Amino acid sequence: MKRDLNLIRKMLLRIEELDSTKHKITISSFLDLCDNPAIISLHIELLADSYYIEISEPIYVKNIKDFLIYRLTSDGYDYLDSIREASIWKKTSDKLIQVGGSAALDVVKSLAISVVKDRLGI
Repeated sequence: MKRDLNLIRKMLLRIEELDSTKHKITISSFLDLCDNPAIISLHIELLADSYYIEISEPIYVKNIKDFLIYRLTSDGYDYLDSIREASIWKKTSDKLIQVGGSAALDVVKSLAISVVKDRLGI
């Protein structure tokens, strides 16, 4: 499976939107974004690997690892803040296409920040 940067962005926006003290945030919270639970599970793990979210130990449901997502971390908010705005994300994505459409999350964040700086004239 390939990492999907668009899905990661949408998932982070969803996690921020939901209140984990009032809702359990699990794979089912994202099924409208992607109908494949295995892909969502992978992306939850990738977000945790990058320290963008805090999650529980895996809960196995029909051979798929599910998790409770506790919260976005400070690094998660920083990444999300750099790619939140749709027009910034579009321009960042367009630039990524020039190099094959994928890059490390740190590179994506840096690229988005440079797009913001260009827009601000910095």
